[in-house]
Amino acid sequence: MNNSREFYAATVEEAAEKASAALGIPRDRLDFEVLDQGSTGFLGIGARDARVLVRNTGTQADVPLSSDEEDRRLDHAGEGAVESPVEEGAQEALRLEPERMVEEDDVVIAEEAPEDLILAVDKFATALVDAMGIDATVDAHDAGDAIAVDVITKETGLFIGQKGETIDAIQYLLNVAVYKNRPFAKRIIVDSEGYRQRRIEAIQGMAHRTARRAVRERRPLSLPPMSAAERRVVHLFLQENPKVTTSSEGKDDARKVVVNPI
Repeated sequence: MNNSREFYAATVEEAAEKASAALGIPRDRLDFEVLDQGSTGFLGIGARDARVLVRNTGTQADVPLSSDEEDRRLDHAGEGAVESPVEEGAQEALRLEPERMVEEDDVVIAEEAPEDLILAVDKFATALVDAMGIDATVDAHDAGDAIAVDVITKETGLFIGQKGETIDAIQYLLNVAVYKNRPFAKRIIVDSEGYRQRRIEAIQGMAHRTARRAVRERRPLSLPPMSAAERRVVHLFLQENPKVTTSSEGKDDARKVVVNPI
């Protein structure tokens, strides 16, 4: 029988104390291995619990997992999948992203960004990525209609996150932090390994297929709920199609683009 069990807490020491209390084994007699030192992350991004594996617990089989521990065990069971480290607060921040940055009818005036602004973006982005514990190279530059931040890393999946939640949260934080004490110049766009362009192309393909179907079936069709930035991609892409018009309907996370045949 494998008498081993994992425990989770904010720090390794807290996880060990938790194991000691749960198993009734004195702390100094606890035989455990540190699986993950854990991380506090940066502004809630990249935070994760410390994990310890307690060996030879003896009576461990008689000690049931708490519901919290069971949930965490299930979370780590699929280590191969990329889990988004974005906390609820960051996700809420994404829903409240400033409209001036993603407004569907926004018209961007391509003025050259000041050098000190570019340096500030590069410095903050580098600090943010370092704080997340991700080994990466950061390059911020003026891309004309936006300030582009390219992040090159072998941990692309972790950096982008599930459904792009992590990279979107990082982009939001950059915009908020950089423009907190300076006038807004142009949007800051964070990308890694061409993720943004691939996502745009995927949305455009979906919009094209939906438009063709709407015309063929002669009825309005809705796309899945999207962020304001993604809805803007659809509006701009289909505005060149003389056979359809687009509009946005719904509220908050349920807001989506409706394609109407003419």
